Amino acid sequence: MLIGILRVIAIMLTIIPALAALAEQRALLVGVGKYAVSGIDLPGIDLDLERMQDTLNVMGFEDSQIRQLLDGEATSKNVIREFEIWLKQGVKAEDRIVFYFSGHGSNTPDLDGDEPDGVDEVLVTHDVRRIKQNGRPALSGVVTDDKLAALIADIPSKNIWIIVDACHSGTVSRGLTMDNMTLGDDTVFVKSFTYTGMPEGKQFVFDREFEKGGEVNFVSISAAADGEKAIGTSRGGVFTIGMTEAITRISKTGGTVTVNQLRDYAGQYIKEHVDESRVHNPQVNGSEELATGALQVVPVTAENGPNRRRLIQLVAEQKKEFELASSKTTYVIDDPVEISMDIPIDGYLNLVTVDSQDNATVLFPNEFNPENAVKEGSFRIPTDEMDFVLPASEPAGPTLIAAFVTRDPINFYKQTLDDRDENGNVNVSFTTLSHTATRAIRVAPRKESMYAVMRELSVVSRD
Repeated sequence: MLIGILRVIAIMLTIIPALAALAEQRALLVGVGKYAVSGIDLPGIDLDLERMQDTLNVMGFEDSQIRQLLDGEATSKNVIREFEIWLKQGVKAEDRIVFYFSGHGSNTPDLDGDEPDGVDEVLVTHDVRRIKQNGRPALSGVVTDDKLAALIADIPSKNIWIIVDACHSGTVSRGLTMDNMTLGDDTVFVKSFTYTGMPEGKQFVFDREFEKGGEVNFVSISAAADGEKAIGTSRGGVFTIGMTEAITRISKTGGTVTVNQLRDYAGQYIKEHVDESRVHNPQVNGSEELATGALQVVPVTAENGPNRRRLIQLVAEQKKEFELASSKTTYVIDDPVEISMDIPIDGYLNLVTVDSQDNATVLFPNEFNPENAVKEGSFRIPTDEMDFVLPASEPAGPTLIAAFVTRDPINFYKQTLDDRDENGNVNVSFTTLSHTATRAIRVAPRKESMYAVMRELSVVSRD
């Protein structure tokens, strides 16, 4: 966690308790996985931004209200410019502003003498460089806590939320292997950039009050306490996954959540998914009143669900389609569903369904058929040899079926994030669709050999 940053950005941070009528909303999502300095790249940062985009959507943000800076675009200059223009110009006091960062944190010497520990904490952006300042090792191409505080203080809004998935605690450990395999068998990474001569900050004690209009009006949430190290994986930051999944669960029914609750949800997720020695505890800073204020979450439907939108976009991006048919177009709850298709090439099949509440389920491959290699020709699911059925299930409403055939060995079932046992094996019959899986479709190197198709079905109640 960037303690110094979070301390100083607390100058004015708040979240409105619900969507304000006629208020503008703007968000800036910054993720740095690829750095100008070699050897410090982080995996899964693009997935962090994708999760945050989905999360903001279910909190009422339109895509047009969200901007992203990823990797080479996420330079210190660009971040500052987006603050000064996108997050500031035309913004009013009641408007809601969100800034999210996922990447490395680090320390540099405090040259203006305003830090008790003599250290500035920084967000490490793409253009980071090791330099010397006044004869001391330091960094350029970063955004310091002082600069970030000034940028935030200059925004007219009183409704700003800052989320930081990074740490500044010094460490020389990278490429850690987890014993707890619930995140899969991937290597994990500490989100801290360390360099020779880097100053170590002291434990910060929040002993100042930052006021605007006579009251403390900020709240912030970050990945870890001082002295702890935020963990990243190829599937994204563990803190970001935990926080966004909490909001996703609430979006299934609609409702509210507080910043304190998000901290607790994310903290519990981290404890359940990383080794005990790697647990880090999310932190909330700011007004207790604001930290306990309700954040509105918009119920997802067949029209606004992020999973549905993502699958429709993925299918639309593919140039080749193949034949897919279902036994019926309208199913009553508990009716058996059968799907047939003409596989166009020898390759790998992934079949996904998205229901009316945006629950995305991988139908194939699955526990009964974990391997998904298929041959060109007719294919049906389930076949007589497959020891399972696919009954139409709640919730009733429009249902999307999407299928992908690729030459690349992409397996949605094995690429799931949750629902793994201590050995890293998926332990459910039909898993949920992961961001990792849809990312694999986007980056498959032989797109000319990829086929995709989707069909709309309807599920109705017997009543």
